[in-house]
Amino acid sequence: MTKHPLTREQWLQRATDMIRIDMASLGVAIPNVQVSCSWPGGGDSQKRIGECWPRVASKAGVNEIFVSPRIEDPAKVLGILAHELAHAVDDCKNGHAAGFTVICAQMNLIGKPTQAMPHEAVTEAWAAVMTAMHGPYPHQTLDKSQSPVKKQATRMLKCECGCGAVWRLTKKVVDMVDGRMSCPACHSDESVTVAGAEQEEEQDS
Repeated sequence: MTKHPLTREQWLQRATDMIRIDMASLGVAIPNVQVSCSWPGGGDSQKRIGECWPRVASKAGVNEIFVSPRIEDPAKVLGILAHELAHAVDDCKNGHAAGFTVICAQMNLIGKPTQAMPHEAVTEAWAAVMTAMHGPYPHQTLDKSQSPVKKQATRMLKCECGCGAVWRLTKKVVDMVDGRMSCPACHSDESVTVAGAEQEEEQDS
């Protein structure tokens, strides 16, 4: 075990080195990558547990891999990492299509392409090696439902005319016309009233 505890990123990089050796024995060359424990940037980060970015996206010219902080089980983390390393071998060119599935087969990843990972016995063995050499994966689950990014009310205001027409405008627009507007239905500018109406939008707290 290392003298000083590793950071999550150091642990993941050393896991990558371990997997790289195993894959070399199968004739698969794992490229240089950067691996982080972080929310994947594309899609639904509550569902997406890993992500690999192509080299062209990185100023460093390497594949950037992200493993979701929702995952703390080391065997699961290593399975996700292996899947994303397969994307790195492909440099994200084929998504989960045929070219990618060929690489998965070479790496002995099993399951449908979107979830292809090594057999559970392999990831458990990798986790045991990593724990023995570098300590347990230094991370515990991060619950995104407790995010400081709260759903707060925007200032969408309900506009209503005596003729029965109802529409909504942002507070900014209402302020811009200083509350003076005509009804889009009957074109009256005398019977329009404005009241607050909430609509949710994510914004920083």
